[in-house]
Amino acid sequence: MKTMPFRNQLLFSLFLALVALPAGCTTLTRGFGTFVPDESVARYFQDYQRDPDMNYYFSGSDVYPNAIMGLRKEYVLDNDLWRPLPKDPTTFNKLIEGMYYKASEVSRFLHGFVMKSPDGRNLGVWYSLSSVQMRLKMGEGNKVIVFTPEQNVYYQDEGRDKAMDRF
Repeated sequence: MKTMPFRNQLLFSLFLALVALPAGCTTLTRGFGTFVPDESVARYFQDYQRDPDMNYYFSGSDVYPNAIMGLRKEYVLDNDLWRPLPKDPTTFNKLIEGMYYKASEVSRFLHGFVMKSPDGRNLGVWYSLSSVQMRLKMGEGNKVIVFTPEQNVYYQDEGRDKAMDRF
């Protein structure tokens, strides 16, 4: 049996990797949704608006939350890492003001996102720093698992920012 020259083996291996990579990535991300930046969502939170068709939750500090999300009422949040936001507008407004204060203190900006299911359905809205890791996964039926951001999101880039101040 004749073997392929090394160069042909290498090219064949690269070809297989290029063909297999997209299939592998699809398998790894199956069931995961996306977060689409949306300026109108940011304005929505900045204007302290709440959609009556959504349930609201926050993650992090009671004063400076890491993120606030609104999940459409037809979906069920399938983890207990998020805390429900009380219905009163005063608490909602204070949380947003706290986020704004903390973000401005570290020279960062808050952004709005639309949360989408893997098939493109609107699941809700999200408000946080853009550098926050955002992940959601569809569960059984109408259940949604939304992962909370890491703690101390306001200071994650602090070392990099201090290094830049030297220039």
